[in-house]
Amino acid sequence: SILCSFVYFSSMDDDLPISQIIILLGFYLLGSFLNTYSEYQRKKWKQHPQSNGRCYTAGLFSLSRNINYCGDVVLFAAWAGATGYWINAWAPILMALTFWFHHIPDKEIYLAKRYGRDWDEYLEQTPYAFIPCVC
Repeated sequence: SILCSFVYFSSMDDDLPISQIIILLGFYLLGSFLNTYSEYQRKKWKQHPQSNGRCYTAGLFSLSRNINYCGDVVLFAAWAGATGYWINAWAPILMALTFWFHHIPDKEIYLAKRYGRDWDEYLEQTPYAFIPCVC
């Protein structure tokens, strides 16, 4: 599991430089924010009756159609970096590849069927499926 790898391959003998800790903390907070706040925004929007049956396209989801997945990868990259061993990069890399090649395509096919014209407009408005300004 990811946790076992992070514990087993962690640098217990060496302290990470404070600059690296600060950078990793920043990435952890950014990833947590992207994941949690995007979902919170969508949840609040769905509570309004006028959003019933509509596709949420605002807030952080206006930057990427799967900004929450991007946040997951960023925060797990920070955890992997905090272990001090590059070998733990397998976790966020595998996570990103799984999102990109499996979860996102399947989910977007489903959403295209469910939301129709709303989804087509969202694709035009937000061209990035995963990482803002990249892909």
